[in-house]
Amino acid sequence: MLAIVNPTAGGGKGLARWQRVAPKLARRLGMFTAVFPRDADDAREVVRRAVLDGECDLIAAGGDGTVNLVVATVLQHTSTADRESVRLGAVGLGSSNDFHKPVRPETVLERVPVRVAFHQTVRHDVGRLRYRTLAGEWQCCCWILNASVGITAEGNRCYNDDPMVTRVKRVHPDLGMVWAALIALGRGAPRTMTVATDGGPEHQARVTNLGIVKNPHFTGVLRYDSAYDPGSGYFTAHLLGDVSGRDRLRAFIGLHRGHFTGLPGTATWRARQLRIRAEEAFAVEGDGEIIMTTDAEFTLEPRALAVCA
Repeated sequence: MLAIVNPTAGGGKGLARWQRVAPKLARRLGMFTAVFPRDADDAREVVRRAVLDGECDLIAAGGDGTVNLVVATVLQHTSTADRESVRLGAVGLGSSNDFHKPVRPETVLERVPVRVAFHQTVRHDVGRLRYRTLAGEWQCCCWILNASVGITAEGNRCYNDDPMVTRVKRVHPDLGMVWAALIALGRGAPRTMTVATDGGPEHQARVTNLGIVKNPHFTGVLRYDSAYDPGSGYFTAHLLGDVSGRDRLRAFIGLHRGHFTGLPGTATWRARQLRIRAEEAFAVEGDGEIIMTTDAEFTLEPRALAVCA
């Protein structure tokens, strides 16, 4: 059993959280090895070597980005057959920890959410995001929680890059997320995009925000009202269309309360594949990671990985 620990998760609080929870994890799990990669490239190499050496039980100890990194690396370096024996657990050292939601009291150790029941796993779909880079090349990345276009993606970019938000989130991560979301709400405006679902005909839509969702929880404090269905082979698309600033704020308040369906300018549907294009570059977010593109396609690899329940 191998734990990949991101000590800089949670605005630099990851190491202290790990040191607090590690002794109780050891009592619950028995012996395991913890590694502390220097950076993301080092973490990918650690995971790559582990799965090639036959390690089956992996613990992503960090934020949602750490979970995403481990998932993407496992999928990249294992065949479908070899992946059958791999099991993924997680320890929430990050700011959002959406992977762990909804959090059950019995899965919290020392105020840290954990998913380490390796005897009780579910097969989890993994999302694929295929996109055209601004240089015109096609690339692919993974997501396991949710992806987005519009205000949510811009909010994540603001959370990652805005200097004021960075200072706030070091003190209070949840406040930093809310601040970034409000900045994105203020800047957000609907734009015309071309959308197609499950290979159907393309149509133009005015998009303020589009969430492509497996787990309805996102940005730490918001959630859609769709079900969390890890292995269904479908995602849920939540569209906020051509709405006023007042209705954008109403949607934000609704998402803070877990209510979205039926709000003004919204539409919700289930799909296996969705493609979205625009004349000008737009931000796309997958599990908190941001890319810029003019053409993106979202699909699922059904039941791709065993994840601790």
